[in-house]
Amino acid sequence: MAHWLKIPSKEKRREEDIPEPYEIVCVCGVSLSGYRRKTPYRHTCDQCGESYFILPRNTYPPLKARKKKKQIPTQQRITEYVLNSPLVSRLREKRQQKQAIRKGQAGEATQPAPAELSPFELPPPRTRLMTPFRAILAGILLILGFTGYGIWHSRQLERAEVTLKTATEAGRELLEKGDLVGANTAYQQAAQALETLGRHDRQAFEVQQKARELEALNRQAVSPLFEIADAAVAQIKEQDLKSWQTLFDVRYEGSWLIFETTLIPVSTGDEKEQTRYRLNFPVILDEYTLNLELTDPTFREYVEAHPGQPLIFAAQLSAFEQNENSPETGVILLDGKTAFMWSHLDLYEQLGIQFDEYHDRDQVASLLKQQTQFLERSL
Repeated sequence: MAHWLKIPSKEKRREEDIPEPYEIVCVCGVSLSGYRRKTPYRHTCDQCGESYFILPRNTYPPLKARKKKKQIPTQQRITEYVLNSPLVSRLREKRQQKQAIRKGQAGEATQPAPAELSPFELPPPRTRLMTPFRAILAGILLILGFTGYGIWHSRQLERAEVTLKTATEAGRELLEKGDLVGANTAYQQAAQALETLGRHDRQAFEVQQKARELEALNRQAVSPLFEIADAAVAQIKEQDLKSWQTLFDVRYEGSWLIFETTLIPVSTGDEKEQTRYRLNFPVILDEYTLNLELTDPTFREYVEAHPGQPLIFAAQLSAFEQNENSPETGVILLDGKTAFMWSHLDLYEQLGIQFDEYHDRDQVASLLKQQTQFLERSL
């Protein structure tokens, strides 16, 4: 037993000639190296004299590693056991039989039957349109949208307040100087600011009324009413009615005229047609008569409440119509949707009207006051 280290294997005997190097570090720091021998011996350091025991060569071959058995995962073994069980085998056979029957029926039918899912297959998940994450995201976006709109709207209101104050003061100063064009621009800005603010009080009505009257003054028709009648007669005689209507649309449509007259209801005989009022202000030439008619005005309630009473108002020219029964009579239509009753005497005097014993200034002022009171009551 004591000599068992001296009995190497045959393979080891063949490998004895292969050197086995070693290397150790002495306490003094010197590296000691060499080759192992068949027997143990001591290696002495030349510098410090320290002696170290060196083991001999290994006389036995290295151990061979054992082969590990291939282990199947537990989950896979359970799955194989379930799939190979008698119950699952019978279910599989029944499913194969049903599939064979369906394939036979599908060959005869025009539409193939949908394949059934396996007992171990799950149906595809259904995607929901509204998930908790999407709901939270939509709520955040909605809050951000309302907040942004609130900030933008508040800034618009602040700007409108500043614009209303500055534009009204500028328009008042320009009116005192007689600058109707500049005053119109300022009052139009003030009217837009009032629309943004949504105001409908008496101060807002005063500003909006002046804005309408200044616009009518600055956008009057390029020719007086009598010249329009002369141009109609000449154009119709030289060319035709259609050419005059085209000229009227280009030159006069949308321009303003200001009247002081009474309105007479016109019966058209058609219930579907809008209510019309004829102005008691015909233009009579040697061979032609031109009438003016107002279509369904916004102040119809006032006209019905004061029949036969003079009225001061402004209206836009809308269209020209020829009387089919009387070719020597034409009609200029005034747009009742944009027509409005006048309020301010100082702006009415800007038309160059001369007051005398037949056209009394106090009566005109009283009429304008009555119209203004009616407009204020309808706020």
